Amino acid sequence: MPDTEKDWKTDWAENLKRLGCLIAVLCFAAVVAGLLTPLQSRGARAEKLWQEGIAAYEAKDYETAVKYYKEAAEQGNEKAQFNLARCYAKGNGVEQNQSEAVKWMRKAAELGFAPAQNNLGANYKTGTGVEQDFAEAVKWYRKAAEQGNPQAQLNLGWCYYDGGGVEKDLAEALKWIRKAADNGFVDAQFAMGCVYAEGAGVREDKTEAAQWFLKAAEQGHLQAQFLLGDFFRRGDGVKQDWTMAAKWYLLAAKQGHPEAQHNLGCCYENGNGVEKDLKEAESWFRKSAEQGVEQAKAALKRIGAE
Repeated sequence: MPDTEKDWKTDWAENLKRLGCLIAVLCFAAVVAGLLTPLQSRGARAEKLWQEGIAAYEAKDYETAVKYYKEAAEQGNEKAQFNLARCYAKGNGVEQNQSEAVKWMRKAAELGFAPAQNNLGANYKTGTGVEQDFAEAVKWYRKAAEQGNPQAQLNLGWCYYDGGGVEKDLAEALKWIRKAADNGFVDAQFAMGCVYAEGAGVREDKTEAAQWFLKAAEQGHLQAQFLLGDFFRRGDGVKQDWTMAAKWYLLAAKQGHPEAQHNLGCCYENGNGVEKDLKEAESWFRKSAEQGVEQAKAALKRIGAE
């Protein structure tokens, strides 16, 4: 009996200890919850303010947008900080102030917001709102690039390509430009096409160039559409195909590319890839000539339109 009583008392004491620990944990959890709830509430309010700022900005009510952005930004919302920085940079809804733009861009960047990190890198590269510092530009581009931001990946690639702020390294440049291109970033896809077309840091490969130009052209990249038209006209990296050449010249010409307009005029003049039509040829030659293309001016004389 004494042993049993001793065991019982021991168990009771242990249970009291456990209960005490449990109560302490629950109290701590309650305190933490009490602290987090206001923070979460403020975070939700800041998010709502940011969204209201977006709506106002889209309605071109920039002053109201800035008001909402600023209130949300002061509560630590990184997206609002980013948007507020852009308003200061452009002078939308507030007096243009590049230093103030950098201040808010840095706050968002330091919170890990990749678009802000990329833009802050651009500020340092161009010396906009800060003293120009290529090494600092690379630092911020890298932070954003490592988060998968395609614009930053392309920018970092160009830093390695040019040797700006970092030792020149064509292999590293190509690595980052390709990452951006593989992410579907149209400017990077066009850049990849140029790299292979010119053999810049890689062996020249017109077929590979054409494939990258095609990816960019399908996304509406103006220069890629024009160059792809040239590739099909000459048979560079692709089978020569006048119909495809005319197709891509037309798309670029509609976007106002002057050389594409001239080349499309030639297609209509000679019936290459399209049905011969001198009236249509004249129309495109004239558009091109109005943009100062001397060949187009000569073409108008050649077909008797001048």
